[in-house]
Parts: sequence; C-alpha cells; structure tokens
Amino acid sequence: MKQTGNPSAYNNLLWGEMVADFFYKNRIEHVFFSPGSRSTPLILALERKKGIECIPILDERTASFAALGRSKHSQKPTALLCTSGSAPTHWFPAVTEAHYSGIPLFLLTADRPPELQNCGAGQTIDQCNLFEKFVRGFHQSPLPDPSTESINKLSTLLQTAYQQALGENPGPVQINFPFREPLFPEGSPTACSIPVSSFIKLPKPVFKDSIESISAISKGFTKVLLIAGEFAPAPPILSLLSKFPVPTICDALSPLRNCSSDTTILRYEHHLRNSSLSEKLKPELIIVLGPLPTSKKLRSWVDQTCAKRIIIEPRGIKVDPLTSESTSFQTDFGTLQNLEVGKPNAEWVQSWLDAEHYIENKIQIQLESEDSIHEAKLARTLSLILPDDALLHVANSMPIRDLEWFWKKGPSTRKLFGNRGVNGIDGTLGTALGLAHQSKKPTFLLTGELAFLHDSNALLFSNYFCGSLTVILINNNGGAIFHHLPISKQDEFKKCFVTPQNCNFAKLCDAHGVEHSLAQTWEEIIQRISTPLADGIRVIEIPVIPEHSVQQRNNALNIQ
Repeated sequence: MKQTGNPSAYNNLLWGEMVADFFYKNRIEHVFFSPGSRSTPLILALERKKGIECIPILDERTASFAALGRSKHSQKPTALLCTSGSAPTHWFPAVTEAHYSGIPLFLLTADRPPELQNCGAGQTIDQCNLFEKFVRGFHQSPLPDPSTESINKLSTLLQTAYQQALGENPGPVQINFPFREPLFPEGSPTACSIPVSSFIKLPKPVFKDSIESISAISKGFTKVLLIAGEFAPAPPILSLLSKFPVPTICDALSPLRNCSSDTTILRYEHHLRNSSLSEKLKPELIIVLGPLPTSKKLRSWVDQTCAKRIIIEPRGIKVDPLTSESTSFQTDFGTLQNLEVGKPNAEWVQSWLDAEHYIENKIQIQLESEDSIHEAKLARTLSLILPDDALLHVANSMPIRDLEWFWKKGPSTRKLFGNRGVNGIDGTLGTALGLAHQSKKPTFLLTGELAFLHDSNALLFSNYFCGSLTVILINNNGGAIFHHLPISKQDEFKKCFVTPQNCNFAKLCDAHGVEHSLAQTWEEIIQRISTPLADGIRVIEIPVIPEHSVQQRNNALNIQ
C-alpha cells in the first residue's frame, strides 16, 4: 500500500488491523465500546472486520457490565474498548466483579503517547496497570511501528493476554495502546500487509491434585454433605449422586436448582433455623465445591459442626472464609463423578430428605393460600412459570435471597445468573442486557427499583440491543433488605438506609422507547411473564408494600 501523509496514521491502522485479525482468529466476537477519539485506530479496524460485532454504548460503566454479562453467558472473552483519561476508570466496578467471579474480559484502553504523559495534557491519566491486582495481567503495547521487532512484540503480547484471560483462573486482562496523531489516514486506505494471526490453542489445565487423593479421605465417612457452589457444573455431580446419594446443598445460582435429583437441598436456611434439627443433620465430612453460598446461617453452622471439611476449587485460589480447619484441593470439577465416599448412612440421609420434603410442602401451602403480592411468592412463582429455556439474572440485595429461600427445584434448561463476586448492585441492568444480547433465549431480570435506578443509563443500549429482556421490577419504595437488620429500629433508618426514590418508571421507560406495564394482580404478572417478548426490552413494574412483604417473607422463612 502506498503511503501518503504522516506515517503515524498508517502505523496506527496497522496496529488496529493486527488486533482485529487476532480477535477474529481467536473467536472474540463482541466488542463493547464507548465513543472517543483516541481509540479511533482500534474501533475502525474492529468495525470493518467481518465476524466481529462492535456495540456502541454511551456510558462506559454500562458497557463494561454488558461485556461482563456477555462473557458470563458465552464463557468466552468479550472485549471492552474506550478512549483515554477518565473513561476506563468507569470500568472499575465491572472489572472487580469479573476478577472475583473469574469472568474473562479483554480491556483495551487507548492512551496518549509518552511525550504527552505527566505534563498536563488533556484527557490524560496514568493508565499503566490501572486495575492493579484486579486483572490477570497488564500489557503496555509498543507505539505502532511497522518494524519486525514491534510487530512481534504486539503479536506476543496479544497471545499472552489471551492465555491469561482464559487460563487456570480466568479473568480480565488490560492492554494499553498509546497512539500518536494523526490517528488514522485520510481517505479509504486498503488493508495493511500484516502477519496472519493464528488460533491460540490453550494448554490443557494441569491440576495439582487428583480426585483419587480426595477419595482416599472421603471413603472413610458415611455422613457426607456436599455443598455445590455457583460454578460447580451439574452433570458430574448428578453422576456422583446416582452412585452415592448424599444430601447436596445448592447455592442460590447452582445449576442443580434446575435438576430433579432427590438429594439436592434448597431449604437449608429453614433447616438450620431449627436448632434441634440442625444438630441432628450434622455431617462427619463436608465437601465444598467452589465458593460457599453467602448465607450467614449456613456459614455459621458449617463452622460449628466440627466436621472435617474439604474444599475443591479448580482455579487454585483460596475460597474458604471460615475460621475452622479445612483442606483445599485443586482438581477438575469434571472428575467429581469418580469421587468415592463411604456407604451413605441411610437414616441420616433420610433425615435431610424428610426435612426438605416437609418444609417444601409447608411453603407451597402457605404461599398458595395468599392472594397478596409480595416478594417471597414472586420468587416462588418465577420458578414455576418462567419458560423452560429462560436465562434469569437476579439482582443482589433481597431478590437473590428470595430466590435462594423460595425457588422450587424442577427439571429445566433454565440458567441462573447473578453478580456474586462482590455482591454489589452496580451494573445490574447492564449485565442482564449483556446476557440477553444475541443470546437467542428469553432473558429475564429480577430486580428491586434501587438497583434498576442505579443502572438506568443502561437503557441507552436499547437502540443497539438485539435480544429479548423482560425486567421484573419490584417497586418496594426503597432498600427493603435493611428492614431485616437491627438498624431498622433507629430513627435515621428511612433517610439513611431505605432511601426511597420518587421516580415515574413509566416515563423513564418512555424516554428510552422501552415498553412499560404495571402488574398489580397475580393474573397480570403470570400472563406477562409467561409470554416474553420476541425481541426488545420490556419492564413489568410490580408495586409491593414493603412492610407487608417483610412480614410475609419472615412468615415463610420461619416455618418449622
């Protein structure tokens, strides 16, 4: 290609095309970006590359959570791209969530060149290792340069970043790209001649521990309790349970919640509130698969059982926050089907199953007898009426707890999602939109109004959104979770903790061209949720009286 004008423009174009070619060859198919000038060389090349979808989102925070949601669903890296200065700092909440949840993200930050650093240049901050320990790696791209040495450096950098993002402990990786002006050539230059990237075949994970070494311990116990975390897959666990039917406590987002195994336990919060029953259900050995559920009641009980405890975590990271002694093993969840335990104590197992069946029936009877709309019954109703192949993202605070306490198990292909890495309400709507975008599945978000409003900028994505998202918006006039805490008795409670908002959600949705409806009866709720949109975003607002909802939840939660 004949170059005319400043060579920096052509070098920038070369860099952009190398990144786009690498992404295409390694199946990084989605790039969420926020508009800006300094990132021009990258966005032009990525937008022009067939097979890569570039999705513009005005707000960087929304873009980062949408990318997080997309990676959660695809289990492949999604790319984020923004300009220099304060722009990448808005990614920080999503990056911390990706770090703790093990979600792969490519963070592409455009930057000013070295001569404009630390001299008061506009829209310039120190972006080197901006996210520090919250990324799996940081890489500084060389300035664009057609020399063989620089091209090889960029190629090696991209390969290393890819391996880090999808390595033993997946997560986000930052690559910082300094660009000099002019940022791109005038006219429509033809493609640069660049080395062809190749698909990076990741090495097969090597786990330092074997399932046989765990079996050598677990074979000596007959009262064995499994605790299945969010990331433990269902198939190998179900295979294990077919041979050794031991009680298995399921995290709020565990895939086992949508299976029909007889020994999966969802009502553990109820069982452990009964002091005599919780004593009777004590195991000899607890095997925890990944991070523990966040239930304080469960964690306290596990700590006090004096049972031997084994932690299985494939990522090789510490996920045990308890003070009692435990032994951690790094092995593949896929080998769980080969785990061996002693012959399960039939009487003890039956005690778990009897307690589960009793509470399940009691909850069903109590909730069916109530016509009023409240949050516990709503969570239960969703488990009964959502489409079989639905994706459900659940906001933190009370929605995830109601799902944990009242969701009814049953066979389906539904998938449950939540941002449980740091448990914040940041990016709730953006994550759900990322999950739904191009998913070809009916997707739902269960959220309170505070989490929704905290991320309402995500509605700006509606113009480019391609998918089906139904937002089930619980309007309980503030932060209902605080009603369950001792602070609720203090005079400052309403102003400083509940923080009720006065928002007309119908007008907010109308301003973004999003469908809104008010559902005030169970008939309306069931009809609208059972028939999701073919495409687009819909908000179903469900008003509830917070005090009534708290009372009904407590009634259902304290069934004995």
